[in-house]
Amino acid sequence: MNENPWDALDGIEAAGEQRGWLSKTLARNRGAAYLKRFGAPRTLAAFRRDVPVVSYDDLLPWLERMKAGESDLLFAGRPVAYERTGGSAGGVKLIPYSRAGLLDFQRDVAPWLARTARRYRLAGRAYFSISPASRPPESIGGVPLGLPDTAYLGERAGRVLAACTAVPLEIGAIADLAKWRRQTLAHLKAANDLELISVWSPTFLLRLLEEIPDPQACWPRLKVVSCWASGTARRFADELRERLPRADLQAKGLMSTEAVVSVPGDDGKALPARHVFVEYAGEGRLFLEEELRPGDEYEAVVTTASGLYRYRTGDRVRCEGRDREGRAILEFIGRDGLTCDLVGEKLTEAFVSRCLRSIPGFSMLLPDLARPGYALIHRGTGIAGGPPARAVEEALCANPQYAYARRLGQLAPLRAVAHPDPFALVERRMLERGARLGDVKPLALRREAFWLPLFESARR
Repeated sequence: MNENPWDALDGIEAAGEQRGWLSKTLARNRGAAYLKRFGAPRTLAAFRRDVPVVSYDDLLPWLERMKAGESDLLFAGRPVAYERTGGSAGGVKLIPYSRAGLLDFQRDVAPWLARTARRYRLAGRAYFSISPASRPPESIGGVPLGLPDTAYLGERAGRVLAACTAVPLEIGAIADLAKWRRQTLAHLKAANDLELISVWSPTFLLRLLEEIPDPQACWPRLKVVSCWASGTARRFADELRERLPRADLQAKGLMSTEAVVSVPGDDGKALPARHVFVEYAGEGRLFLEEELRPGDEYEAVVTTASGLYRYRTGDRVRCEGRDREGRAILEFIGRDGLTCDLVGEKLTEAFVSRCLRSIPGFSMLLPDLARPGYALIHRGTGIAGGPPARAVEEALCANPQYAYARRLGQLAPLRAVAHPDPFALVERRMLERGARLGDVKPLALRREAFWLPLFESARR
């Protein structure tokens, strides 16, 4: 009788709680220059009293010294790797990983995989998104820049994935996008025992499904698809449900380059991760998990073993209630830190995402600095203006500052710019900027000035 390789995950469980984790992390990094600057706090009360809330820009001087080779700055020792955020919103950020920080990722992600295998009684193969090698190998002072997708699973779960993967891991070494796509699709079409698909962005999988006309017939045993399913990704997750109605769609939780904030629990609802410390900003103060009120929204402020202390992520979550153990159920709402403000209107990505729900397919809002105003990028071949722009304009006016600026004529009317496949253009541009294909997010708002001319030139 053949052994089930998924059985090797038995016994992997998430352990500990955030406050105990914080105490151990502060003790481990007590000699780091950053913490010593604030008295090297050892207790929760001292940490919250003495260590300030920071943004990425506040950490830049420390990161520059780290890149130059200094050790014991943000954490004990030197980083084992760096990772780019991919530049999805604003400038590219470089995030260091300590050895302990990388282990924390694995300790939160591997138990999720074990729970999923147990809940769905997996016995067949799986597909974990494997991006093409679009970035040449890089390093900073001998420290690698970028990690393979499997590095976040850990050795034990990584062995299981290697044994169960429907697409050979070597496919990730292919740099040519067209060749990577052909080979990925060939392996997927041949995997009639596929039971699990795990990707980050649902748009990544939807683009592969464009060349698999009947995925249900191709994958009769498919049980679960795991992907981002909140915020701007919600509409694309709904498309996946329509294409793959026999499989459960499992929301990924809030996992980013900076930190794992939440992971799917046994019932699929996103619960706070254990190997991180999270505070929740709202109403001018910071709340702990037990203080969260159902229905209220907060910005996640994280502390990680990789030297992000009380770091504003810009990720906004809503408390959806509590599970049987009293833990908060967290729903990702959108990027609070991603805002566009031309004349005082302060549009946030989370708000714009809600305004675009009536537009089928991928769409996003871009600033039009020349007018000034905004342009609605949507899929189609129509002309500027028309019903899509009017419907979104009406929704945007729920923001009183936007409505006021429109009444005064400070902002020009919203105009629509149609493109036959706008997300494909976004993917190409993000790949050029160093992002991995599987990490490209379908954001509802982008504020960089280069986007609109890019779409305008594509129409000519």
